[in-house]
Amino acid sequence: MVTLATHQDNRRLGQRLASLRTRLGKTQIEMAQALNVAPRTYQNYERGEREIAASSVRNLHRLFDVDPVWLLDGQEEEPEFRRDGQYLALMRIAIEEVEKKLVKARKTMTPAKKADLILLIYRHFAAQDGSDDTFVDQALKLVA
Repeated sequence: MVTLATHQDNRRLGQRLASLRTRLGKTQIEMAQALNVAPRTYQNYERGEREIAASSVRNLHRLFDVDPVWLLDGQEEEPEFRRDGQYLALMRIAIEEVEKKLVKARKTMTPAKKADLILLIYRHFAAQDGSDDTFVDQALKLVA
């Protein structure tokens, strides 16, 4: 395997990863599951003993909206999240679509269930780089 980072680079990335995990309130096992890697692999990432896979960087960005540049080369210890206009616009669309469709169907949800649904729809929108009315309808049918 070709390595692109030095051991020191990996250690600093591991520190940023641990800081992110703490900020998210997750355990190492939960992070490993979210990234679809073995717990030992994730632990090695945090200790700087293993170079992080590109797929893990991508998943951190997609799942937690982490700025990949900060993760790979950030100077600040505190996590940086990408919150540019596109992401905010997609979140707003997800919220509005859920509310509109719930009112139209005369259905209600607990706040926690609604938040989970909105997050699911937002993540789908972000992965698709745009809204998807069919997905919203299908997701609502599953949970409402």
